[in-house]
Amino acid sequence: MSYSLMQKIFDACLAQGHSVVSFDFPFFERGEEHSSGPELTEEIGVLKDVLDKCHAEKYKSIRLIGKSLGGIIGAKFLEGLSGNDQKKFTIIFFGYVVGSINLKNFQSKIVVVQGEKDRFGNIDSVKKDLESALSRDIIYFEVPNADHSFRNDQKEPVYEETAIKFFK
Repeated sequence: MSYSLMQKIFDACLAQGHSVVSFDFPFFERGEEHSSGPELTEEIGVLKDVLDKCHAEKYKSIRLIGKSLGGIIGAKFLEGLSGNDQKKFTIIFFGYVVGSINLKNFQSKIVVVQGEKDRFGNIDSVKKDLESALSRDIIYFEVPNADHSFRNDQKEPVYEETAIKFFK
């Protein structure tokens, strides 16, 4: 994994004293540009495998943190859990993709960190998209002037640290 936004988030979580695991999805590791398809079967399977290897059942609280597609995969994984099994999870999105996420039956905490200039939807679009969510524990953070990857207009990642500070 390159020293990316997700690596910085990993480091921040570790510095906070959390147990942390991070991984890339198989299509990315294979050098492919596309996921396994709209159902994301392979990616959700990998997430389940990682949680099994970490003995997730022993933890009282788990934060799934995803950037863009990682958030979509986390949400699809949570869709497949019973309401009772969902309760231990918080999902944190860095770059929510409006129209691609279904959390209407998710009961636990949702955190969204969104760039003001995100091409997949600004914070108001995200709020509208989550109006039907069962959860009432939703926190929204907007990073001014940032795009979907928390970069400025010159594509420099100058807003990554600002984005990370929101969820600390």
